[in-house]
Amino acid sequence: MESLLEVRQATVGDAEKICEIYNWYVPNTIITFELEPILATEMQERISEKLQKFEWLVGEQGGEIIGYAYAGTFRARAAYDHTVESSIYLDHTKTGQGFGVMLYQALIDRCRELGFKEMIGGAALPNAASVRIHEYLGFEKIGVFARVGYKFGEYIDVGFWQLRL
Repeated sequence: MESLLEVRQATVGDAEKICEIYNWYVPNTIITFELEPILATEMQERISEKLQKFEWLVGEQGGEIIGYAYAGTFRARAAYDHTVESSIYLDHTKTGQGFGVMLYQALIDRCRELGFKEMIGGAALPNAASVRIHEYLGFEKIGVFARVGYKFGEYIDVGFWQLRL
């Protein structure tokens, strides 16, 4: 099996494959608080919006997208403009192989190049893989918002990690 991960900037043409990856998580996990699958047209809009100011990367293995990571607005006020919130998703069959670390590190590096100073990563809890990747990459746990999400008939906590870029 090929283990090399090629990372590049996403395009709106990647929306369909990104949807396939993301939409698996919607009905199967608490990792996203989305309740309904996303259409490719909506994902195209999300990608376009992020790329105006931030970064959206895809990771490819053998020419096939197996994951993506992006940064976006942390909060809307101008005083937060130096801070980004990050997100990463891998094809659920490709987790645990180090691809997430490579892809997330590429996003961190790119956000540094763009001049951002802080990155915030959030994770619905429990989520051992997300906790592990954030802490491995040097994020510090900032805290937990208790019971702020609701999915599958349960209230869900969300943890936050911060990285100084």
